Amino acid sequence: MGSNIDLSHWMGDIFDSSKGHYTLKDIVIPGSHDAGMSVLTATGGSQKGTINECNTLTQSLNIEKQMISGIRMFDLRAGILKDTLYLKHSSSDCMDDAIGGGYGEELEPALLASKKFLEKNRSEFLIFTFSHFCPKEIAIPKLAEKIVNIIGKDHVYIAGNKKLGDIKIADLKGKILLAFETAKFDNPGIVFNSMIGASDEMLNFRREYAATNNLKKLILAESVFFNTLKTQVAANDLIRLDWQLTQSAKEAAMVCNAFESDQNSPVFDGAVFLANVLSRHKSIITHARNANKVLKTQINKWIDDQTITHQNKPNILYVDDAGSWITQYCIELNQSALYNSK
Repeated sequence: MGSNIDLSHWMGDIFDSSKGHYTLKDIVIPGSHDAGMSVLTATGGSQKGTINECNTLTQSLNIEKQMISGIRMFDLRAGILKDTLYLKHSSSDCMDDAIGGGYGEELEPALLASKKFLEKNRSEFLIFTFSHFCPKEIAIPKLAEKIVNIIGKDHVYIAGNKKLGDIKIADLKGKILLAFETAKFDNPGIVFNSMIGASDEMLNFRREYAATNNLKKLILAESVFFNTLKTQVAANDLIRLDWQLTQSAKEAAMVCNAFESDQNSPVFDGAVFLANVLSRHKSIITHARNANKVLKTQINKWIDDQTITHQNKPNILYVDDAGSWITQYCIELNQSALYNSK
């Protein structure tokens, strides 16, 4: 597919009737980390004055534009600000308990955009994973009910008693798979997921979060992860490559050039700016773009040297600064021998 292709319906274009029996475990889709943080609406936490776009924003495109660019898995974390649900990026599940955090897109317009998207692109499906809940802000079952009602039950995938390997791509078309990482409650529209080595949940995300701002360390951690998976993949595992470079604590606190001291001291502010330059401190987005430049080359290398095989191939490429670039690569992979051996 060329660079001018309409990526809003890429799955319908490549997963035709001959691949209708494929499941989520047979394909790879692009995923968005902290998907709602393309804008900083407000800050929170005990040190909210240290929060800024540089240490909070993980995406350049809003959720609607990400969907149009082909992103199909979204990491969403909801919190309440002035009685309104927003998507958030916080150091704690509850903003009141956090050192700092930010509110991004408002939740309801993002959900309505997903409904509109699926009504226009009926060959596509979306996976929304919700986590980092704050029950003292809103009870989790009530949040789930709100989400299902906004999207509309016709667009929510009802898994019932199906196992992960039983869910065919054809069954998901026009639907959103809603996965909650929390204790179970009664709502047929919610699938419960875990992110651990092994679990009994219908869906378990297997991933390795490297927690580093060093690209070499990230590559090493993911290499070890894929080698370990060669003999440790369960039927309910969905393999996710977590490709994030994480700011150090020092970067997160002082990275932005707009940082100013309380005393408004030009000498102090200049010294901070110089320290940031000399230390090569980077925003989340800058880190992401540096890492994203090498993602395709690195995965191709892992495929060539058998670090990644049919047994442990990733099902989600989960990135910051998600856009058409990662969708294009997922299309290439889905059309490769690695994902067409079924």
